[in-house]
Amino acid sequence: MEQTGKSKKKYLLSFIFNSYNLIESNKTSLKERLLVSFKGYQFLIFTIYMFVFIFGLMFLVTAYGPLSSLLPQTHIAQKKEIIEIIAAVDSLEKELLLKSNYLTTLRNSINGVHPDSIPEFKNNNSAVIKKINIAVSKEDSILRKLVESEDLYNINSSEALNKSIESFVFFQPIKGVVTDNFNSTREHYGIDVVSVKDQSVKATLDGVVLFADWSIESGYVIIIQHVENIVSVYMHNATLTKKVNDLVKSGEVIGVVGNSGELSSGPHLHFELWQNGRAINPLEYIDF
Repeated sequence: MEQTGKSKKKYLLSFIFNSYNLIESNKTSLKERLLVSFKGYQFLIFTIYMFVFIFGLMFLVTAYGPLSSLLPQTHIAQKKEIIEIIAAVDSLEKELLLKSNYLTTLRNSINGVHPDSIPEFKNNNSAVIKKINIAVSKEDSILRKLVESEDLYNINSSEALNKSIESFVFFQPIKGVVTDNFNSTREHYGIDVVSVKDQSVKATLDGVVLFADWSIESGYVIIIQHVENIVSVYMHNATLTKKVNDLVKSGEVIGVVGNSGELSSGPHLHFELWQNGRAINPLEYIDF
């Protein structure tokens, strides 16, 4: 038994340190040609390298290549994917709520509803305060009388509205000819300005884009919210250069004159001005 172990060890050592030749033999001429000469340990090292290389290549192909879809997912990978899906759904819900808020504000503004009467969108996590004492105190009564006495000398709301909007310098959205004037009795809450095709449409005041999208009747529409609850509306554009939430400066290009929408009969711009939910005649403040 001991001799058998020694013989195996001796054979292994001889295999490692002996030299070997790889010879090519020609069958017709029987000539031999030496291809490569190597020792046993060199063959073992080469074999180990090849095994590591093939194993690494198979791992990469299986883990990160097209074969990865065939492998069963681990619990950690599934949990990570679920978290990413939940985060994406939450982001979409917030974006949908924001757009719904925009559309509700816009709809109420066009319909003449005062902004103060627009319902607020409350977060489900908002705290609910109960048991509030609403009894009128002595100090509150004195304050109310003081405010009422000061209000007697204030300018009425209509005068304040006119003074507020007249203090602005409106930029001319486009240069053209007014073909249809403002007429609230027939629900034409703006003016139609005919101009050359592909002329730039410009913002009338500084503001933020409230709405920028396509509608069947009005084509490409962009609506801008300005200070003092002023809203400007630009309809029938050929294309828009701004998107929702973009900040714009007075005179900055926001679109191109076009003939989009079912209610359009030629290249023109339908322009509207609103303040506090009331339609305003643009010709009273802008020279076209």
